[in-house]
Amino acid sequence: MIISLYAQASHKIYIIHGYAGLGIELEKIRNAISQKGYTSEIFVYPSLTQDVDMVANHLFSKIQQENYDSVSFVTHSLGALVVRSLYQHLDSTTNFPFIHRFVMIASPNQGSPVADFWNQFGFVKYLVGPNVGNLTTDTETGAPKFPIPTCEVGLIAGITGKNTGYNIFIIGDNDGLVPVKNAKMGIEKDVAYVKASHVALVLNNKVIKLVLDFLEN
Repeated sequence: MIISLYAQASHKIYIIHGYAGLGIELEKIRNAISQKGYTSEIFVYPSLTQDVDMVANHLFSKIQQENYDSVSFVTHSLGALVVRSLYQHLDSTTNFPFIHRFVMIASPNQGSPVADFWNQFGFVKYLVGPNVGNLTTDTETGAPKFPIPTCEVGLIAGITGKNTGYNIFIIGDNDGLVPVKNAKMGIEKDVAYVKASHVALVLNNKVIKLVLDFLEN
């Protein structure tokens, strides 16, 4: 357990929801983490109105102020991009806790073709906010633009286990929003696949066990 590794140090796990999330959907994960004795918090942010970079700025300042010795992250969907954006502020001179581990659930690391479709329409950003653009597959303006984490990363992706996924309009297996290939960055220490859709992943018992296993082992 992290607690045994950091017997003389303080450690906190930040759990970060995805696009249009409320945070309450992550309570089951947080309860499981708390039962293991970890200090944790669900970081709630206005994903429909605030750009990823702005949210990352707030998270960065919050973590600095709380002044833990080390931190880990568990994220769902867009939450992974929030943490990746946070890395823009980190260098050897930055006063920031050591980042121990980062568990991504249903992460659109290479963007989502669903966002590509909706981003074509200018009026959509006025209805659902600026993060539609951040979720696209565009290498300059979309999800791939964010920094690659340098900590240990575990990835959990949703699948059907068939040639087609939950969304028949997305090529290949997918969780309904993110194709399996778009979830990966290529630097993950471990990748697991669970038969569940994008939203259902955070309530899945197997996913919760995988989250705890990666944080601990």
